[in-house]
Amino acid sequence: MNNFFTNRQISVMLYSIVIGYSIINIPKDVAEVAGTGAWFSLLIATIIFVLTTYIITYLQYTYEEKTLCEYSEMLVGKFITNLFLIIYLVYFFGFFTMITRRYAETIKAVLLNKTPSIFIIILFYIVIGYGMTKGINVIARMCEIYVPINIIGSILINYLLISKGRVVNLKPLFFVEDIKTYIQALSSTILPFMGIEILLFMPVNRVKNKNVFRYTMLMVGFIGILYTYIVESTISVVGVELVVLIRSTVLSTLKGVDIYSLDIIRRLDGFYIIIWTINIVCAISLWGYGVSFIISKKFKSIKYNYIVIIMIFISFIASQIPKTVDQIRAIIKYNSYLGIVVCWVIPIILFIITKVKKYDKQKI
Repeated sequence: MNNFFTNRQISVMLYSIVIGYSIINIPKDVAEVAGTGAWFSLLIATIIFVLTTYIITYLQYTYEEKTLCEYSEMLVGKFITNLFLIIYLVYFFGFFTMITRRYAETIKAVLLNKTPSIFIIILFYIVIGYGMTKGINVIARMCEIYVPINIIGSILINYLLISKGRVVNLKPLFFVEDIKTYIQALSSTILPFMGIEILLFMPVNRVKNKNVFRYTMLMVGFIGILYTYIVESTISVVGVELVVLIRSTVLSTLKGVDIYSLDIIRRLDGFYIIIWTINIVCAISLWGYGVSFIISKKFKSIKYNYIVIIMIFISFIASQIPKTVDQIRAIIKYNSYLGIVVCWVIPIILFIITKVKKYDKQKI
């Protein structure tokens, strides 16, 4: 049975899965290529992904109460649909597994130096697994609670961060001669925006989700603005030369900033880890939902909870394969390139077929 969500639930789940792990590295990733013109690259990327969100939402709205699993088979046949689903399965599983491992390594490095990352991963999988066995509607309600906390916390923390910055570190804002460089930096924005394709597996009801376009597109636009805000506040404090040299850029920058007027919470990095972690829980739960949903559609005889348990067990084993952080980072990077297929190629193919065959003019 398909689950239907309110517009607000769809938008907060979209926020949760997009604003995942990559938010702490986005200043380094974009500034490494675009320098102080990172804001322009993010602006272009935001426009591109807002348009992509429109295409994906259009498919969901056209094929009411269906997901890609159903309407893709109608458009391109069962064989090609199965190929599509295998690609999505690998893609979701890759992020579900590697982001969990990367999160554990980050927490170990910045907070729990003497704790083996394997124990952090086990604890994390227990929490995630428990939430997933309760179903996607529980995850949606969890996102409704956590996302406002994350948004308010992120805006406040970066406001305090930028208050310690200097305008000179943000200059020059733009060079016409560097437009080619700014365009090249778009490749660095792929990973931070990955996740919007989860909408393909969230059925839409035209009555219940009448204004779904507004919610999804505005949310992606807001995410782009938030990314720009975070990048600019980080660069303003340490300068673009240092930003490109440090890992976990946002956390590392916050670690070096003390706000004495805040007394016991003057260390912003500790507070940021809390709000970042609650969003990571939501994001990984949604990556796991993508995996479990696809498997449950193809193996309807297996109980959903069994699928979740088996998936987490396999994911745990796979998470231990990379031996170094660089290997984990490489896997995440290559998986984000697969995102080009799942986020653009497949939805655009289905969108074009829908338009050519005029399915959007028919009662599906």
